Amino acid sequence: MIVNPEQDDFDQRQHARSTKLVYGREELDRMNELTIGDYLRRMPSVTFTGPPGNPKDVRVRGMDKGYTQILIDGEAVSSGTKERQIQVDRIPLDMVERIELIRAPSADMPNEGMMGTINIVLRNAPDKPVANARLAIGRLFGEKANKDSWNLSGQYGNGNGDLRWLLNASVGQRADLKSKRTDETSYNAGGAAVGRKLVFEDERVVTDTADFAPRLNLRLSADDELVLTPWITRSDERKNRPKDKSKYNGAPFTDPATVTDDGRIVEDEDKLRETWRLRAEWKRSLGQGQLSVYAATQQGGETRDKTTLDYKANGSLTKVALERDDKDEREWYAGVRATQVIGAHKVSAGAEYRDASREDAKTVQEGASWAALAPMAAGRGDSFDIRERRWTFFIQDEIALGGGHFLTPGVRWLHNRQEAVDGLGASSGGTVRASTPSLHYLWQVDGRNNLRASLTRTLKPPKFDDLSTVTASSDGTLAKPDVSGNPALRPEKALGVELGWEHFLPQGGGVLGANLFHRDIEDMVQARTELEGSRYVQRPQNVGDARVWGWELDARPQMDIIGLPELMLRFNYTRLYSRITDATTGLTTRIKDQPPYVYNIGFDWQLPKWDGAWGVNYNYTPKYLKNPTEPLKADYESEQKLLDLYVMKRLSRDLALRLTASNLLDMKKVKDKAEYNGAGVMTKATTEVERGGRAFFVALEGKW
Repeated sequence: MIVNPEQDDFDQRQHARSTKLVYGREELDRMNELTIGDYLRRMPSVTFTGPPGNPKDVRVRGMDKGYTQILIDGEAVSSGTKERQIQVDRIPLDMVERIELIRAPSADMPNEGMMGTINIVLRNAPDKPVANARLAIGRLFGEKANKDSWNLSGQYGNGNGDLRWLLNASVGQRADLKSKRTDETSYNAGGAAVGRKLVFEDERVVTDTADFAPRLNLRLSADDELVLTPWITRSDERKNRPKDKSKYNGAPFTDPATVTDDGRIVEDEDKLRETWRLRAEWKRSLGQGQLSVYAATQQGGETRDKTTLDYKANGSLTKVALERDDKDEREWYAGVRATQVIGAHKVSAGAEYRDASREDAKTVQEGASWAALAPMAAGRGDSFDIRERRWTFFIQDEIALGGGHFLTPGVRWLHNRQEAVDGLGASSGGTVRASTPSLHYLWQVDGRNNLRASLTRTLKPPKFDDLSTVTASSDGTLAKPDVSGNPALRPEKALGVELGWEHFLPQGGGVLGANLFHRDIEDMVQARTELEGSRYVQRPQNVGDARVWGWELDARPQMDIIGLPELMLRFNYTRLYSRITDATTGLTTRIKDQPPYVYNIGFDWQLPKWDGAWGVNYNYTPKYLKNPTEPLKADYESEQKLLDLYVMKRLSRDLALRLTASNLLDMKKVKDKAEYNGAGVMTKATTEVERGGRAFFVALEGKW
């Protein structure tokens, strides 16, 4: 009899040849959040944008979301977004097998995650009967309204002889609330207040979701297997956002009795997002290796219809705007890869071709009334078609040096041809050829300690709309510049270094980790506003070189040391630093939007005497200056304090009841902004207060 024990999260992390943090199904089941985004905010080095308590766009190590690569089952997604990144709040956590946070990529995987890669692995076809179901019902409590949410998900499958299969599906309705109060005071050149405006915004969003990810593994022979992995996600979002405006009449602009109505803006938006992928793979065993041939087609799209109505204080309609925005991204790809063990070497190589096309079409109509609607001139990226044809090759060798030492050198080659046509018919294009080598070193000092080092090269392509030549006209002033793209943008390149230590506690009792990282970035892209002729224009530019560095701590120990083996603590802390020097101005600052640090602290406590468990997590990000590269527009991001809790009670061996509470502190984002003129005198001061609301869910979970 041969017994193959299943590896847990800590085993997979301990034996990975590159730096990789793994969070498997047992870990995800502890709090069993609704979406991947709800869970990711607890992971090391992860921050988010979005309303308080509502994580949408993930950022690793504090950088813009474009520096984080999101993969589904190890492959990039056609999401329909300009940042080449799918929003993680679209994917139910219950459909996921594990989540991997990859700090430094190896040559055998996509390497466009300059700050890191999050690989979301959906549930696999089982080798035994599986039947799971979960029904979650909850309510979000906002400042002006409450909204209900629900989700039903489940898995049903089996493994029998030559066939393994799984049905994995989820449907639901999710509510998001956001209120925002804006207080704006204007000053003259002498520093005296000349006006004060107030705006209250009450945003309410309801999203219907449906997800389906079946799996089929068919054994064709003793050496051959066919694997089919379809995946579909769909969300229909309906948003209503009224903005009530008021203003102070007369100095000193502090007496509430002088506040009068200043009109109202009402926005209604319907956004339909769909992403699907159909992938087939043939695997053949080759002694101590494997040959794999695969092909896939995928599509991601977004259709958005928006209506904006602007009313005067007396209720009369002054402006109507209709906006239609269609984004469609299609791709097919095929590849081959092979792995073979030769003595102390595990050699792998592969080749892949991808053919992708993207179409952006946006139309805007405006007028003083419904009868006076007229088409508006195209703006930046409003109509923009792009095609990419990409070849990639890689070769990698995992070398067992003996004595617990492992060395993994590899190199990945990229040849990418890009062609673009904007709404004015202007075409642009170019070819990127790059090699991105990587080297990973692992020393398993003993059965419980690892030392790691990585040296990697990564490449980040520009956002899609950054390549457009179309200019969206505004006032053409420094305060409100025109906005355009830059087809001459070069990809950003980075050389990364990682140094880490991991200590694994006995009997799967957890892990303690520490990591240092450093990135040297070439040709970093940032938006710059410059005078072009008689008007100011904001364009993305390769502004210069930058450095990002810091250190990370993460710990998940079970507390056997104090006689509480049922208690697992959680802690991670990331300290972040950066420098960027503008090649034109010579100004050296911190990189935009990067917080100085972020941390999580919490615990999970199993209660076997009561057939239950409970846990708490606290997430904190401090207040920081978002835009240090723009000294005339100080914009401060609010500190974030998120407290989440769960309580679970087993009703029987196969049935459990769970209560989850999110954003218990009802966190508010307080943002302070200031604008200055060339003489350094403040001309405008703005304070924004955002609130998302608390959320409570009750879930019934069953396994049979």
